[in-house]
Amino acid sequence: MMGRDHRPKVGDPRGHSARIYDEIYDSDAFRALSPHDVLAYLALLRDLRATNNGDLSLPLSKAKHRGIKHKTTLARSLRALRAVGLIALTSTGGRDKDGHRLPNLYRVTDVQSYAFPKKFIEARPATNEWKRVTSIAQARALIAQAEAEAKADAKAQPDAEALVEKTKAQGHAMTRTGSRGDQKLPQPGVRREPWVDALGHAVNLCEAAENRVMARVPGRFVDACEERIHSSPGSPPFALLPSHADFVPVEEDA
Repeated sequence: MMGRDHRPKVGDPRGHSARIYDEIYDSDAFRALSPHDVLAYLALLRDLRATNNGDLSLPLSKAKHRGIKHKTTLARSLRALRAVGLIALTSTGGRDKDGHRLPNLYRVTDVQSYAFPKKFIEARPATNEWKRVTSIAQARALIAQAEAEAKADAKAQPDAEALVEKTKAQGHAMTRTGSRGDQKLPQPGVRREPWVDALGHAVNLCEAAENRVMARVPGRFVDACEERIHSSPGSPPFALLPSHADFVPVEEDA
């Protein structure tokens, strides 16, 4: 009787590898791809592990280190891979609540994908959409159709970030306008804030004739002549500042 093999199981001594099976390499879907499309597919396979299918991403920052330098080229290649069914979109990117940019997430269709509840991604078996492509001509037609749809979408819905930048570029300085007779209230911290150590009310009366304001004040009004003090002497305001004490209501005329 042969004894059990107690040798430890080890992985590939050369480490992780990006594997393309013969049936995919020889398929019409794969043969219709451009060189940049193949680079994008290899870049996604570079990150594929045993349990992360469905959470694969290829932002431009990563693609630049893997042979794709321009965002337009990257977008076209990812659309082509989706069009022929080699990859599928699992989550649409955007921005989180803190404004950080989130990339699109993908799965390769020939491998089972797993659930990522926090990203709202469900587990799925291998779907192998690429097997539905039966000729190179069909694959190229699918890629062309995906490009036409992308151009139509871009024309109907311009890129939001580009629109913001365009709006910024068209902006210009505006002259501050206002009426000379507008009332101006003192800002917090000026010397005519409500009294904290006395009863009654303090009133700053405008000295300029064009800013004259009629007002009625409640009881316990401090009938005393004070020096006008204000943080903006050039535009004397009228400000009625409530005290921290109770006041006597104004009696209506008979």
